[in-house]
Amino acid sequence: MYDVYVSLGTKNESGRGSKKSEQIRVVEAFCHPIFRMVDIVGMTHDVGVFKLEKPSKHQPARLPATDGSDNKPGTMATVLGWGMVNSDTSSQTLRVVDFGIITNEKCDETYNDATVVDDSVMCAGDGNGKDSCDGDSGGPLIANGTVVGIVSSGAVNCGELPGTYARVSYASDFIDEILNGGSVGNVTEVLTAGESIFDMFESGSLDTSQIQRQTSS
Repeated sequence: MYDVYVSLGTKNESGRGSKKSEQIRVVEAFCHPIFRMVDIVGMTHDVGVFKLEKPSKHQPARLPATDGSDNKPGTMATVLGWGMVNSDTSSQTLRVVDFGIITNEKCDETYNDATVVDDSVMCAGDGNGKDSCDGDSGGPLIANGTVVGIVSSGAVNCGELPGTYARVSYASDFIDEILNGGSVGNVTEVLTAGESIFDMFESGSLDTSQIQRQTSS
């Protein structure tokens, strides 16, 4: 079994190097119980929550309004991450990029129905080269001072198409349940065993029914 930590308050990919940085151990991990990996560029309900060993000294992220008013199409948003900046290099310092949120209809049309863009998904960017990329997954998409999206997937060649993000407002019930002590979708054993939930879904060795059974055992 492995101890898993999150780093907070640093711009360095290493998670350290700042007087404000802190590392806190993860004690429980939760995956949305109806997460689905449809294909390599399409995932739905792609949201997870970590329970930490102790509170952070940093301010918690603001969550968006459940009515979607913080992430309307046309709203400018900012994505942050340490992902790939070219075909073989990732960033060592935190990078940001700004672009507009687009409608799911426009996103679906752009992908020519090649991926799933349902209500749990939102899209941002217009394929002009600005995009999140490999290594940014799980990072925040911020609009109106709130985390409206979570980097999920996108085109194989980053920047050619809009990026797809988990819509945080759509996952509010799941997030609230975990914050209030619920245990649905508990995947702590998978995480601390050093296994990738993504790889297990891809291989077919883990599905949501297994997650739910694990929770109830």
